[in-house]
Amino acid sequence: TKHVRAEDEVASSGVASSAPMPTQQQLKSVFLRSAIPLMGFSFTDLTVMLHAGNAIDCTLGVTLGLSTLTAAAMGQFFSNSSGVLFGGGLKRLASACGIPSTGLSAAQRSLPIVKRLKLMGALAGVWLGCTLGLCNLFIIDTERSPILKMRAFSADNEFAYHIEASNADRNDATVLTIRGPNIDGVLASLTSSLAASGFSLVELTAKQTDDDSIEDVFLITKHGVRVPDNELDGLATALLDATRFPL
Repeated sequence: TKHVRAEDEVASSGVASSAPMPTQQQLKSVFLRSAIPLMGFSFTDLTVMLHAGNAIDCTLGVTLGLSTLTAAAMGQFFSNSSGVLFGGGLKRLASACGIPSTGLSAAQRSLPIVKRLKLMGALAGVWLGCTLGLCNLFIIDTERSPILKMRAFSADNEFAYHIEASNADRNDATVLTIRGPNIDGVLASLTSSLAASGFSLVELTAKQTDDDSIEDVFLITKHGVRVPDNELDGLATALLDATRFPL
């Protein structure tokens, strides 16, 4: 049996070596017929994965607290499914591009140069398709998911913030003390809320505690004087609401 297999391998290699060299047009057709279907598949696969992953990240990711990487992996289910559903259509579309048939014989298809060109065409198609697929990032709002997750987290931790407004410590300014979880964007949200309400920030001291919480102290005035006592509760409520929407 071993001798028979060896003879078959020798015979097949002999046939391949005796096959005429394909023309330049035939080799070009080999490359393109390998590249174009995989370019279409790679573009479609990456497009579906990006859009499905982003949609999952902005919905289930926000609700269930999933990471962006997990959402992308879930999007891969949809992209792989699209490959199964539309793979045949992509191949027919590639065949309709007008690329001439290679016209190679079985012996010519076994030539090393033909095999190498098929491999190079497949790789080039995948690379080009993925590069084009990345252009979807220009139309996807990649910042939307982190903002939604941050708002959801802040809403869940709304009552974790404690705000004190007092006129007892200073004669020239009202003292605001904010304590709570250390969330990016909360400080900017607080200062923006104060400015929008007509308050002036005199001094700000931001401190991070040992348990990774914040303790920010604001000195503010309104029209150059302390905030009236009857407005302190409303001010604290407005700032507490601002912590729900970090900037």
